[in-house]
Amino acid sequence: MRLVIAPEPAAWVEPLIESLPRGETIVIAPWRESPRAWRVARGLSRRTAAAVGSGADLALSLELRRAFDAIVSTKTFGHVTHVFAPSLSALRVFAKARHVERVLLLDLPLLRYLHADLDAAALAVPTAPFLQNYRAKASFVVRQEEELVLASRVLVTSRLTRQRLRKRGVASERLGVLPMPARPGQVQYEPTSPHVLLAGTTASRFGLEIALAAIDQLPGIVLCARRGPGSSESMLRHPRLRLFEHEPPAVRAVIAPAWVESFAAETGAAAAASIPVVATDRALGWLEQHRKVTVMGCGDVDGLRDALAATAGTRTQPTSCDRSSSA
Repeated sequence: MRLVIAPEPAAWVEPLIESLPRGETIVIAPWRESPRAWRVARGLSRRTAAAVGSGADLALSLELRRAFDAIVSTKTFGHVTHVFAPSLSALRVFAKARHVERVLLLDLPLLRYLHADLDAAALAVPTAPFLQNYRAKASFVVRQEEELVLASRVLVTSRLTRQRLRKRGVASERLGVLPMPARPGQVQYEPTSPHVLLAGTTASRFGLEIALAAIDQLPGIVLCARRGPGSSESMLRHPRLRLFEHEPPAVRAVIAPAWVESFAAETGAAAAASIPVVATDRALGWLEQHRKVTVMGCGDVDGLRDALAATAGTRTQPTSCDRSSSA
């Protein structure tokens, strides 16, 4: 019998279940039992956390995972052969179920690296307050690393995480790929377009400030992006930024200057559509560098500028994106 632990809705849940061999699989996920009650309770907690601020919603989500691990660990595992548990919800369960295959679903960034990346970003862009907004408690960092030790296998979401784990001594045969839903392409390519699309949102962790600094040096280019929490209001008023709510315009390139590991759908969609991509290794996911994919360093404005300049077809004058939401 396989046991899948899912403390909250996640993109990997259904793909993981579908990837498992036929047989008995039990999913412990209270939000699946009563989805409406879950949405109401989670919505209330998020509103409360938003009022508190300082990353309270993120802290709540991590605490939820830890509490769920404690609850599930009280159950018996006599007939269980495999336990699948996400990051921060696996420690006590894995410790109790040492006789079974213990599969850690690393659906969160490695916190020690995440904190280091955020600290570097905050130092480079001191005017972006959200880069200093939240760091997980040290106990969560340690917990995540203890789970890695207890796991028989670790399923990860990016090449970067796999490389980092190998450097930490996790054997290659213990590492696999966490199943995720297919993301259909939603970006159109126009090599003479004045528009460049920012992967993710305008949140500072996705590199908005770096993107705009590069765009400032490229006459006729406009950055298009979706607004998201964690954004600097002053940057949202930048004259070369256009915000959209629905589909982006056709673009000449997609850029992903993210400071931290991120999972923006736009990079994969761009690669599938043969649109030039310029991204840090934090934002590549499973993409590899090739003719259409350029890897830039975190915070490298000049590198981003030069890579974007190389994508130019016929230089055009900027036009407006869908401005149904703009600042």
